Amino acid sequence: MLSDLLISSQATMAIVIVALCVFAIAVILYGVFKKFNQMGWLPWQIIIIFFATMLCDLMPVTLAPDIRLWLNVVILLVITGLVLGAGEAIRHRMLVQTRPAPLLLRVCNRVLGGITGVLGLGVLVAALAGFALPLCEYAIPPAQDLLATFFESSFWESVSGYLLDFFVVAVLVSCFNAGYRIGLGRGLLTIFMCLFTLASVAISLVLTLGVPALSGFGGGLAKAMNGTPVVSAIAGYGIAFLLWFILFFTVFALLGFLIHKLIRKIRFVRPLGILGGILSAIIFFMLMLLLAFGVDALVAFLADGGLREALAESGNAELVSSVEEALIGVRDAFMSSPISRAIYMGNPFKALLP
Repeated sequence: MLSDLLISSQATMAIVIVALCVFAIAVILYGVFKKFNQMGWLPWQIIIIFFATMLCDLMPVTLAPDIRLWLNVVILLVITGLVLGAGEAIRHRMLVQTRPAPLLLRVCNRVLGGITGVLGLGVLVAALAGFALPLCEYAIPPAQDLLATFFESSFWESVSGYLLDFFVVAVLVSCFNAGYRIGLGRGLLTIFMCLFTLASVAISLVLTLGVPALSGFGGGLAKAMNGTPVVSAIAGYGIAFLLWFILFFTVFALLGFLIHKLIRKIRFVRPLGILGGILSAIIFFMLMLLLAFGVDALVAFLADGGLREALAESGNAELVSSVEEALIGVRDAFMSSPISRAIYMGNPFKALLP
């Protein structure tokens, strides 16, 4: 039984390795054919920004947690803007070059394209590992036993203090880059369309069920159905709701179309388009930071006794204790890297906790 399981696991591992190698070769070929100057340089930029933000660890330990937090945020935001902006300017300069490049530069362009492709895959894997491995070390006992040798190695000791920061930097830089690419107009348009859809659903529900003068329409459709009372009611009111939703969503969609036309005219003016991209990048960056604040505050609340109080009447003290212990491990993992620790310790949302 055990030998069969080992053979099965080894076969699965071999299949995974072969699949990863094939995928890596495909990524390299994609980069070679697309060329370096036409690819996104985000993997290189994430690595550069990560190493630059390691300087944040040199701050005096006597700084207040909230001051340390916002210094980290400002430094990361400024470095991200400078690195991405410089990359955008250099790449634009390379793309508008009209003279044929020498043969050596053309070869380097394709070689660097292949390296960039596989580097992007490596950065993605490293970022996911930067999130998963600290959690495994601090919060998941089976993983602690399985990876005990790795966690005791000198390599892990040298990288574990910054691994979670790589994940944090990769996510925040990617959000900043995505915000700039999307632009303020399209970002706001996406938010507006989500709000318009929710508004259409809410108004349709109110008109279908909450307004006596109009709810009779759904009731009339239900009476006309040939079926059981429950099925007829669901079908009748469902059709009424759908008709109201289509009506209001069409109105809101037309409004969104007009907003989109206005945004395209604004984006046509290059300075306004660049300014909107910068504002959108900062908004996306701060929204992801707010999400991190929320996750950290939730973990802090549950790990510091909130879970035990909420489940005090469940009667399963052993389960509550094990989950609480895991949450304490998650909290310790969040504090294992300088930037992640600064976000956790200086989190303004923790002041709202009971």
